[in-house]
Amino acid sequence: MTIVCIQKSTYPSPEIERLLAPLGGMASFVEKGDRVLLKVNLLSAREPEKAVTTHPEVVRAVAQSVKEAGGIPYIGDSPSGKFSERALRKAYKRSGLEDIANEEGIPLNRDTGTRRLDIPDGVRLKQTSVCNFVLETDKIIALPKLKTHSLQYMTLACKIMYGAIPGLTKAKYHAQFPRRAAFADMLLDITMFIKPGLFIMDGIVGMQGQGPGSGDPVNLGWLLASTDPVAMDIAVCRLVGIEPVAIPALKRAKVRKLWPEDIEYPILAPEDTAYQEFKLPNTTDYLLTGKKTPKKSPMVTEKCIACGDCEEICPKDAVQVKDDRASVDYSKCIRCFCCHEVCPEKAIDLVAAKKR
Repeated sequence: MTIVCIQKSTYPSPEIERLLAPLGGMASFVEKGDRVLLKVNLLSAREPEKAVTTHPEVVRAVAQSVKEAGGIPYIGDSPSGKFSERALRKAYKRSGLEDIANEEGIPLNRDTGTRRLDIPDGVRLKQTSVCNFVLETDKIIALPKLKTHSLQYMTLACKIMYGAIPGLTKAKYHAQFPRRAAFADMLLDITMFIKPGLFIMDGIVGMQGQGPGSGDPVNLGWLLASTDPVAMDIAVCRLVGIEPVAIPALKRAKVRKLWPEDIEYPILAPEDTAYQEFKLPNTTDYLLTGKKTPKKSPMVTEKCIACGDCEEICPKDAVQVKDDRASVDYSKCIRCFCCHEVCPEKAIDLVAAKKR
């Protein structure tokens, strides 16, 4: 029996210990003196109200709970783009994590070192670079954000450990695994290799629509906790009315026999608090209509400020900034949507590809 705890919460009062009670409380995961990584979702430098990153009040509450159990928490992630101390400082500050870290006396990771590791049981990945801040810890608590994702449809617990991979290596994997199923398998390889002991998902304000960076905040009021990322993601799908096997990572998890036989919901079951009008990205039209729709391509709009984030992250050098605006070379574009993901101005739309 796999347990997924779902409770209604607010940012002023997350009530972490109540959430974790059916799992034995934080003391079941953290021992006195443990150095505990709080692996947040820090996609890019965005304000908390935009619902792009794990909300700082959830991080604060988990850190306080870890301290009460005798652990020593620290915060870390590898955002999109170059994995540099400058990028980390910017992301920590804008996301609100710097403020709560200073208030609570919690260290923020600034180590950008990596190590190359073998993944013996990997289906797609047999080796990968992993950030030092993930390896130099006693325990990992993952704090994913409930969001949509234009390529993988949802970005939840099974994808949270992608941030263990340094900066632009993540973009390289988009080029290496351009198909959704292969990319999903790669994500599962990473999560099962560096599996946190506990997952606590911030779904108090989630993101719907064109996630993970350009969607719309949606008030859901949920916190979830589990030791099993697959079970947690299945629960989220049931909360928002999506067939779980439609999500690429969950479909591959089912094929790989990673689905739990049964899930117990000791606080709230998904049907007790389901959200009926959740909006998926437009790349998932067929899930709603049952009809095959044209492939989507990134299109740069007049909102572009020529910041260069899209050019930096493109794994195929298909995006260039010239004449004060980004442009896409569709002959090189692999439709990984990395440019759309990182654009700070929501200046890249995903539209039906034109015949060329």
